Amino acid sequence: MCNRKTLSESIPLSPQSNVPVLARSVWNSNLEFEFDLIRSNIDSFPLISMDTEFPGVIVRADSGDPSFKHRGASLYAVLKANVDRLHLIQIGLTLSDHKGNLPTLGSAKSYIWEFNFKDFDVARDDHAADSVELLRRQGIDFEKNREFGIDS
Repeated sequence: MCNRKTLSESIPLSPQSNVPVLARSVWNSNLEFEFDLIRSNIDSFPLISMDTEFPGVIVRADSGDPSFKHRGASLYAVLKANVDRLHLIQIGLTLSDHKGNLPTLGSAKSYIWEFNFKDFDVARDDHAADSVELLRRQGIDFEKNREFGIDS
């Protein structure tokens, strides 16, 4: 979730809402607790949105390739190739009800989750350098992920 700093600063979800939204950071040490919390809220907030963070795009479509005429299939193949070759850094998870409300967990705030994974090693694994730098600027600490993240 590239907007990590913004979300952590408790911004309102929408202009009509004054409820700040906080991201709950999930690490290996609190994974089971957060899963229990999600399970306890899923019936009231059954709509789920996900966002993933990978270290960039390293495989690109070749529009000059004759097989590119099947654009949808070609773009899917490029997406799949990137997912297969890159390590997941983070998954963002948002639960909501049919009116767009988020879980408050009994507080005056709303919550979303960010699951931090440990598998990506910037020194060893394929990545796009500009994407890694952008993620760093957005607050992702790759060393912290390696030490405390969830094993995918």
